[in-house]
Amino acid sequence: MMSMSGKFKLWVIHALLGLECIHAAEPHHDATDSGDTGAQKMKRVIEEEHEIGFIQTLLVHPTPISVQQSDYQTIEVYESDHFGKVFLLDEALQLTERDAPHYNEMLAHVPMMEYLAVQQPDEGGTINALVIGGGDGYVTSELLKYPNVVIDHVDLDKEVINVSKEHFEWSSAWEDERVNLIVGDGAAFVREQVEKKKKYHVIVQDASDPFWYDENGEKIILPSHVLYDMKHFDGIYALLEDSNGVFMFQAETYNIPSNLEEIQTWKKSLEEIGFDGVRYGSIAIPTYSTGQIGFFVAHVSNKDMVCKSDGGVCTMDLSAGLIDWTVVSSQFEKITGTTKYYHPRIHRSAFDLPFWVEEAIYDSKE
Repeated sequence: MMSMSGKFKLWVIHALLGLECIHAAEPHHDATDSGDTGAQKMKRVIEEEHEIGFIQTLLVHPTPISVQQSDYQTIEVYESDHFGKVFLLDEALQLTERDAPHYNEMLAHVPMMEYLAVQQPDEGGTINALVIGGGDGYVTSELLKYPNVVIDHVDLDKEVINVSKEHFEWSSAWEDERVNLIVGDGAAFVREQVEKKKKYHVIVQDASDPFWYDENGEKIILPSHVLYDMKHFDGIYALLEDSNGVFMFQAETYNIPSNLEEIQTWKKSLEEIGFDGVRYGSIAIPTYSTGQIGFFVAHVSNKDMVCKSDGGVCTMDLSAGLIDWTVVSSQFEKITGTTKYYHPRIHRSAFDLPFWVEEAIYDSKE
């Protein structure tokens, strides 16, 4: 979750009053039902994907747990019966407690496991990680499950961080001495670190949508677009260790045509820059648009590198997306019982896409 703007398009809050809707921009806190049942009114968090004629709704209790206005956005926390706490930025759903592990565990453990599958650090050796966005702190908390990791975490909105600290248990990650929290612009931070010749082993970018389409079919460019352009990806590439570095970022759902076009573009951009093993993976998550969100994982590596496994050595061919799963399984044993969604089998199967999606991403001639 990146706090520049909503991760998904045009989420709005309404009060559930039969067929009547009340927009949340005008707060409505009447929590009593006018019917005979005594049931509590609920509000709807509604997403409309105009491009595909899609609407998705989540019911929350009408009175927010927290409402804060930062310099950048409105920050709200609601409670739902099934999904627990619901986190919104500018009325855009960022996460729910119930299915937040789906997205955040994959963003953290996929790149870490792939880094370790190529090169296991020496005993006590440091793994330098950078998290861009993710102001709720969940990705950072998952990365801290690896004892050798040291994290720079940069997010734009201090108030998002403060609200997360108050309402989400995983935000205690920022209290860990291995975390250096920077409040600032992620794209600018990358440029600054490139100038300083800083190097990281793993970079995770948990950014909001770079664009969306309105009801008139007009493409609206959002602030986080700067985190998806060629110049920024060039900077990421420069920050990663030459011998073994992994980049992971949120890459939209393939179920929306304009998103799929961007997925194709991002893959080509990453490969043109020089990344190896560029692969699109899929995450099942019910409260995100169409129930699916994707990610890209990409490597900077020496393709001739050998990797250790339980049975000896193996040659890594990241250009073919091959990973030493023996190492992944052995590393996972160290954190078994601490994840709700991630495990090695779901890591591996995340790249098995519907045939029409594979053709669009990997067989595109454009």
